[in-house]
Amino acid sequence: MKNDWLALSDLPMTDLPDRMIDDGLFICEVALPLASTTVLLDWQTTEPEARTFSIFLDQDRGVVVLHRQGDTIRRHMLPGPLPFGSGSARITYGWGRRSGKWSLTFGRIGMGEECRAVGINPICLSTSTLAALCRSDGAGSRHPSLLWFGVTQGASPPERAPWIGLRTPIETVRGPVPAGRLTVGDLICTADNGLQPVLGLQRLRLPSRGSFAPVIMRAPFLGQGTDVLMSADQQLVISGTEVEYMFGVEEVLVSAGALANGSIAITDSLHASTDCIAIDLGLPELMLVDGLKILSHGAVLSPPSRKVLLSYEAQQLVSLTARRTLQGAA
Repeated sequence: MKNDWLALSDLPMTDLPDRMIDDGLFICEVALPLASTTVLLDWQTTEPEARTFSIFLDQDRGVVVLHRQGDTIRRHMLPGPLPFGSGSARITYGWGRRSGKWSLTFGRIGMGEECRAVGINPICLSTSTLAALCRSDGAGSRHPSLLWFGVTQGASPPERAPWIGLRTPIETVRGPVPAGRLTVGDLICTADNGLQPVLGLQRLRLPSRGSFAPVIMRAPFLGQGTDVLMSADQQLVISGTEVEYMFGVEEVLVSAGALANGSIAITDSLHASTDCIAIDLGLPELMLVDGLKILSHGAVLSPPSRKVLLSYEAQQLVSLTARRTLQGAA
């Protein structure tokens, strides 16, 4: 897991010199449906020269990226009609100075679909343009349906990955320690193998909306004393009579996103980005976290130490568990 984001919406860019980005990928996510032609993003300036970066979206006409740098103007288009429907969609605009090509894609997230167009002679975005786009003080205009945007220098969007919040209280040999204050070598309490040393820590700053929105595990529904923030992909242990009844085992592993039903856990989209951490204990271990058992981030263990629920299995379990916890049996 790498922190490949060069820029994210609403985060200041202060440590990069002004230069052209030779190869990049602009990514944004949009809430659907949209009623008509929508200007998702529109930024313009005349200082020190005329510059424009705008994105237009229409179900029938398609996606248009308008880019101007001085006297050079490019209009890149992905023709419609587009598969709108409900949910959210991802738009990517890629450019390469060396290849001399651009690409534009649109697809609804989780639907396994992608509309794509390619062309030649793109304009490279500059770091100063990115800095202006990402400002949260009203620079340019953004449509309310634009959930977030970012730029990476990779060939594809960085994948989602499991992580936990910096304030998450991790049980260690010296007591609970916030995840953000751990250091390599600290001994962490695990459910199956006692104390295990921290082999690596990776601090990340990631998008916190759309498909990257994290989950808050609400206390005390699963036995924890405080709310715990984690990514939707983070796996944790669920136990109880419902688990034994449905699966014939005492404990199962489930992704946090599957528990976000509004009671046990909720999706948190209030912030544009999240500072978080991935803890590597070598092989995945079940870390003890304020009454929860959360899987650490390491090499994939095969087979896993617990049954991992499929999406439909998790939904059935959540329904039963929520019924019990809402009745005060937790």
